[in-house]
Amino acid sequence: MAKITSFIPFFLCFFLVLFSCQNEQKKVEFLDQNISVEKKLEKLLDVNNLAEIGIDKDGQQLLLDFYKARNFKPIWCEKEKLSSTGQILANYLKTPIAFGLPSKRFSALKWDSVYQLKNEIIITAMLARMKVDLKIGVLDTATKSLRPIQYVNLDSLKITLNFPSTENEIAAKIISWGPADTNYQKLAYGLFYFAFSHPLENNELKVPTVKKDSINSIIQAKKSLYNKGFLAIENVNDSLFVIALKAFQDENGQQKDGVVGTSTALALEETNLHRCRRTALAMEKWRWKSAFPEKYIYVNIPEFKLRFYNADTLRSENKVIVGKPDHQTPEFTAKVRTIVAFPYWNVPYSITSKEILPDVKRNPNYFKRNRMKIYRRGEEIDPSTVNWKKIRENTFPYSVKQDPGTHNSLGIIKFEFSNKYGVYVHDTPSKGLFNTTVRTYSHGCVRCENPVDLAKMVLTQDENTMIPDSLDSIMSRKVNFPIHLKRSFLIQFDYITVIPNNKGGLLFLKDVYFKDEKFLKWMF
Repeated sequence: MAKITSFIPFFLCFFLVLFSCQNEQKKVEFLDQNISVEKKLEKLLDVNNLAEIGIDKDGQQLLLDFYKARNFKPIWCEKEKLSSTGQILANYLKTPIAFGLPSKRFSALKWDSVYQLKNEIIITAMLARMKVDLKIGVLDTATKSLRPIQYVNLDSLKITLNFPSTENEIAAKIISWGPADTNYQKLAYGLFYFAFSHPLENNELKVPTVKKDSINSIIQAKKSLYNKGFLAIENVNDSLFVIALKAFQDENGQQKDGVVGTSTALALEETNLHRCRRTALAMEKWRWKSAFPEKYIYVNIPEFKLRFYNADTLRSENKVIVGKPDHQTPEFTAKVRTIVAFPYWNVPYSITSKEILPDVKRNPNYFKRNRMKIYRRGEEIDPSTVNWKKIRENTFPYSVKQDPGTHNSLGIIKFEFSNKYGVYVHDTPSKGLFNTTVRTYSHGCVRCENPVDLAKMVLTQDENTMIPDSLDSIMSRKVNFPIHLKRSFLIQFDYITVIPNNKGGLLFLKDVYFKDEKFLKWMF
């Protein structure tokens, strides 16, 4: 009796396994039958089978309608095997980040290693979704999450799936679905080639600076350069290491000195996968933008550059200094209306109460030395009559204005545009700061390297009666003089940390305000 009892569990297990295998076989039974490819595809398009592949309800109906109109003839398969175009697409689509899209956006789709007709459906479904995502974006900043999945309509899908046959042409067609903006397109091509030419390693390394730990710094830097594809092997001599490090620094917006300093160490610690995600975020931000007008100034904060465009032509480019991390230059758009020669500086309260007041307490002649005047209710006050030691930071009762001149903190020229932040573009007496790499020194305003040249170009493009020669005449007088533009134009301040380089690749900028991580968390 004991023997029979012990046999029962084995007997039950045998039938359970057999039954489950039969069920599993039943699910794909029609794909092994000797029936036409069209009949198999028709059966695959059953709601239950599509759900098992990972297609949602909207996609199920679209796919059924699409293939029904084709009499269930496959588009990517030949005799149940992927065609050469289908194979290229499958290879590309399994790496959505190469097109600037999060992989989790497509994680429900189940690629099959045996039944290529299932992959036929996945390819069609992904393309129908990607065309929407690449055009309008995937991130909903209001909900801090990815947008609901959308598909193109049936008529658009028929046009969408008309693909060329070569690898480059296939990639180009998918990339073309994004915005036509040149910046976006260059980023898209740069990311595509970066993703398929660099190992997308996600192994985080801690890289100390040379000053902190010289031996370990070089060891870890070599590992990072190897992981990122800049070294063929880890153990190389010093000269090859320096060459690779400089190439890496050049690609990542660092000073090409071949030294592992603080900024370079942080860049070496960043993985290639994280770089791809930052590029995807940059592309996402370009998807949100409207087309630029004919004339505009564009400032990309982490790039420390200002560019003036008119009629699709770059007219002027300048290095800029932006706000410190605790006085960040904001992202916004405004209209440039006035150029001011030899401006006054109305010092913000935050600066007078927190920075100037302590200096005045140490040196009563501070205002005179810096050619500043103080006012109370519009009336000028003699600084020497004030007991500055009794005034506290949060009770500073005066407004402060600095007279025009080369000593003025705004320099000799300023570009005015109304905005709630009190930010403008201006000159600076501290020209040496433009020679640094990471230029975060201001209180939020943007200091321009060659503002007089920029003003002349703006006036020329403005068709203003105030021609550049007239500006020179005004500047020679060294008096405050506002020049009102004939036509105001757009100025936009952006924060995008990955930009195209001049070699067709990507330039990874330092995230100076640590803004990216918030968006990356929502996207990825």
